[in-house]
Amino acid sequence: MRRLRRALALASFLIAALPAVPALAQGAAEGKWWKRPRIARQLNLSADQVAQLEKIFAQSKPKLIDLRAELEKKQFDYDQAMQTDDVNRATLEAKIEAREQARAALQKELALMELDMKKVLNPQQREKLVEMRERARAMVQERRRRMSDADADYPGESDAAPSQREKRVQTPKRDR
Repeated sequence: MRRLRRALALASFLIAALPAVPALAQGAAEGKWWKRPRIARQLNLSADQVAQLEKIFAQSKPKLIDLRAELEKKQFDYDQAMQTDDVNRATLEAKIEAREQARAALQKELALMELDMKKVLNPQQREKLVEMRERARAMVQERRRRMSDADADYPGESDAAPSQREKRVQTPKRDR
């Protein structure tokens, strides 16, 4: 039951996090990474590059909005079907397929936008961006590991409110 709850929470998080995917793929925490002063400075972006990146984003944004909405609809349809007592396997398979096609269409559009954005950068900037992305990914993995370790330190309390778990994670353990 605990694993199921965690899996559902993770799935919900991933769906909610889809709007941040292009930013994460490019190495920023969220939002328009090319407008973040630290990132723009580290990559040494020119005003022309920033304008080009903004144009690419603006061209992709309407389609991304539509694709995210379609994915949310398909996810909702799937969730509703799973909540019924008498789930028809064929119907559910069709809903799963529709949801995954919507997810794939969104991922494809995000990847194409990322490709267009990468073309704006010179080779050194692309290399630096990859390094920044790898560092960010490592930091996220370390944070997840610490959170997982903290959960293991308090077995049976995974149902506690997130704020309570966060307080325990932030508070160092005392010697027993």
